[in-house]
Amino acid sequence: MKTLLSVITIVLLISTSILAQDHFLVELETRSPDVAAQVRGYEGYPSIPFMASDTEGKQHTVNSLKGKISYLYFWNEACPKCIEYLDALNRVQEENPGTLNVLSFSDNKKNEVISFLETKQLNFPVIANSKLLADGPYGGDFGYPRLFIIDEDGIIKYVIPEIEMRGDFDAYGFFDAVQRSLQKK
Repeated sequence: MKTLLSVITIVLLISTSILAQDHFLVELETRSPDVAAQVRGYEGYPSIPFMASDTEGKQHTVNSLKGKISYLYFWNEACPKCIEYLDALNRVQEENPGTLNVLSFSDNKKNEVISFLETKQLNFPVIANSKLLADGPYGGDFGYPRLFIIDEDGIIKYVIPEIEMRGDFDAYGFFDAVQRSLQKK
């Protein structure tokens, strides 16, 4: 009787182990679209409405951008490439004051951005505490930095995710070429 009880116990343990393993062998289909599909979901559509104040207290909306080409640049201070590309955006903004709006969105807190701006002058507004906007309507798996380029009519022309800005990306050359291309249209 003792042997039979031992055999039943072993069979139950093995059965339980096998059943538990089967549960973990189920593979779920990937549900998140790839970056290219996400980009296609933005390009050609109206820019997503927002209302936010920059570090100087000036309020910005999508409607305030109409009439000029706009670059919405999402970044944070922990990203070295993000900081590097600020110089290129500065230069393009400086060269195109009548036809370009550069508006940047930082994940960092307002006091952190203000401290950062004491060491680096920018020719365009910075909206701090933008993580909710960056993770939500202007989100996706785009990484940092990311750029949304909006035409004069408020239509998203291009989305440039972080993956396209890696390596030897010539930020100024790219930003300038896009600006010149859109001005001709």
